[in-house]
Amino acid sequence: MAGGDRREQILAAAERVATVDGLEALTMRSAAAAAGVSLRLVQYYFHSKAGLLDAVLTRFSERGYADSRSRIDAIADTSAARRLQMFARSVLPTDDEGRRFHRLGVSFASLAIREPDLAQTAYRANLAVLESVLAGMIGDAAAESGSDRIDAVAEARLLMSALHGLATMTMVGQIDEIEAADLVDRLLLGRTWFDATVGSQPSEPSPARANNPDSVCSIKPSVSSESRARSR
Repeated sequence: MAGGDRREQILAAAERVATVDGLEALTMRSAAAAAGVSLRLVQYYFHSKAGLLDAVLTRFSERGYADSRSRIDAIADTSAARRLQMFARSVLPTDDEGRRFHRLGVSFASLAIREPDLAQTAYRANLAVLESVLAGMIGDAAAESGSDRIDAVAEARLLMSALHGLATMTMVGQIDEIEAADLVDRLLLGRTWFDATVGSQPSEPSPARANNPDSVCSIKPSVSSESRARSR
């Protein structure tokens, strides 16, 4: 087996350990056992537990972002704000992969707080990637709408905070998938740069909402108008 394939085999096994048994159970030894390789081989590729954690988080995040971006790229002819809306919805834990992603992210956040020397660098790097992606999409939406003086990084951080909270509330059953998608829409509709760009475009319902058109959280035209008035 080629070196790259062997490394990927170890990472896939380490990810299974982390998502099934928790990050506390992920060690170089447990990764080796799960992958069916020697401890020395894991040490060769990753050098330390911190290196292994960094690689696992990077692999998982890149796959999640790539999946979201592939769906967004498929509608490249829509507005920048519409693509941002779809990206924001896509990171909600509405399927098994999304729930695994959020569960692992929460575990990494907890580990980064408890053991900053071990996991903080990797976790902050992951946050920086998401921040960069969102800031770029927000900047595109603002430019498209003619808005100026937009702090895209600050807007990205606000959106990241909201998405993390909504994801957690969905995972613990405080809200359902329909409500989570609607709340993302409400949040974005409250931003002047977003309203100006997609004001004439109807919001595409989430799959769950499409099956439940009477959802109490469905966006109504008056919500956008009220949000714009408040934001101004």
